[in-house]
Amino acid sequence: MGNPVAVPDVTQVSFYEARGRWSGIFAWIFSTDHKRIGLMYLLLMVCFFAVGMSLGFVMRLELFSSGPDIISAQTYNALFTVHGVIMIFLFVIPGLSASLGNFFLPLHIGAKDVVFPRLNLLSWWLFLTGSILAVTSLFTGGGTPDTGWTFYAPYSLRTGANIPLATFAVFVLGFSSILTGLNFVTTIHRMRAPGMTFMRMPLFTWALYATGWIQVVATPVVGITMVLLIVERWLGIGVFDPVRGGDPILYQHLFWIYSHPAVYVMILPPMGVISEMISVHARRTIFGYKFIAFSSLAIALFGSLVWAHHMFVSGESDTANFVFSFLTMIVAIPSAV
Repeated sequence: MGNPVAVPDVTQVSFYEARGRWSGIFAWIFSTDHKRIGLMYLLLMVCFFAVGMSLGFVMRLELFSSGPDIISAQTYNALFTVHGVIMIFLFVIPGLSASLGNFFLPLHIGAKDVVFPRLNLLSWWLFLTGSILAVTSLFTGGGTPDTGWTFYAPYSLRTGANIPLATFAVFVLGFSSILTGLNFVTTIHRMRAPGMTFMRMPLFTWALYATGWIQVVATPVVGITMVLLIVERWLGIGVFDPVRGGDPILYQHLFWIYSHPAVYVMILPPMGVISEMISVHARRTIFGYKFIAFSSLAIALFGSLVWAHHMFVSGESDTANFVFSFLTMIVAIPSAV
């Protein structure tokens, strides 16, 4: 009988050094480890932030003097559109929730990983795919997207041959966001360690929980809107184009039903980070823990009901103006907390 082979204790291996079926870069891009996925999100976002910043720099150079100097007006509008898509959908919205959220959420609640590791990896792949499609829309198709990042109808229905590619990129990025939110909400409900009650969770986890609900509930709306835009361009169905019997105000409602709650996808995770860091470094228990935790949920709830304050100049009724003005002031209360 030979000597038994020593089996390494994989629990003591750093996630940097973990080896599986793949090696090298493939060990990262096919990994379902939440820490690696969080770092890959962070790397991608920093890279595309550099791309978006470069586009913004070119636009600023063009504005040094009047008249076309470096790029044409059409190219300027295209850069403006893709710059907005990159900064909003590739950097600010996924920002802390996708990177630090993936990295720290399971650690904060005592879980080994998120509840759906393969969906987590799929969400990263979708994020990468949508990012590439958004940048590709600048250089292909014979007509660049020139509508601004909001893709307002009916302008987006009649200009730029590559509008469908840019809006499809937003759709794919939205699907990535939905999967991330679904993972976070389910993980927090089902994967907490014994004794880790809701009232013991870190405030960063509470912020991710509220953010996850926004991603799950609101993101499908903008995804469907982008699909309707593509279908209307290709099939001539009158959904948003008034010439075909559509309603451009409907587009604004559908767009802002997502895009205003997206503001809180941006800000809630940083609020959670600040709450944790200040209390830890001050070596003091956070004051008003329950109020802050529930205010995160209240921000997500009321923030999803105030979208039409982006549309006060679109011809809304006085009743609608009053209701959305009132709700906008209401959301200031949990935000102040």
